[in-house]
Amino acid sequence: MVDTSSSRSKRRRSSREALIAAALDEFSERGFEAATVTDIAERAGVTTGALYAHFEGKLELLLEALGLTSASTLFRELAEVASQPWPQVARVLSESMAAVPDVTTLLLLDVVVAARRDERVAEVLRAAIGAYEKELVRATEAGTQLGLIDPALDPNDLVRVLALLSFGRLVTEAIGAPAPALGAYERLIALLLRSAGDTTEGESPAAIAKVRSRARALDRARGELAGQVVEAVAEGYSLRQVGAAAGVSHERVRQMLREAGLRPISVT
Repeated sequence: MVDTSSSRSKRRRSSREALIAAALDEFSERGFEAATVTDIAERAGVTTGALYAHFEGKLELLLEALGLTSASTLFRELAEVASQPWPQVARVLSESMAAVPDVTTLLLLDVVVAARRDERVAEVLRAAIGAYEKELVRATEAGTQLGLIDPALDPNDLVRVLALLSFGRLVTEAIGAPAPALGAYERLIALLLRSAGDTTEGESPAAIAKVRSRARALDRARGELAGQVVEAVAEGYSLRQVGAAAGVSHERVRQMLREAGLRPISVT
């Protein structure tokens, strides 16, 4: 019987899938650090050589077993949620946060433990979380631009708070502690990610959401500017120099310093 490229490809795909399934079982039963490539290969019914033909080692197998979504796919999914009317956004996010983590998701706790001892694992985990946060920020900003949501926090802070809550849900499930009711998540989402449709009669939800978003961005920029002004003056630059760089008068610079509890020394 001729061994065609198609049949070889199918066998290779089958072996890869068997290894991922075996790794998931092995990691779930024994933990990432205790599991060995030999045991994974044996469970999958292949040799260790075949395992290394598909994967570099345990870490790559773990990432495959976790099924981490690509950044582009994640953004499409999140943007689709953010483009829905507020009630649907709130429901989807609440149900997602309240969902009982499955076996695969709980493996993230093993990654966290391994990351404490292995900088390579920590680097991969940071990159994965960073990619997730980046795409969630983009989706949040897209929803704001559409006038559908009105985040109560800066998008970067918002997604980090949500990430911490997600990890907390993993911990409660892992130790069998009681989790909050769905209603609690719904209330939290309503506070963190308010509906942009909560406007008075005759107002445009999209316009109001954008105004709120820009106002918060302006507040953040003012705070950052004040911090840079203080830093520049502390380095010895005059009020006039700093004011010219900031596009404000030296009297405004003096006011910023007073608000920061500092006393300006020289105007020139």
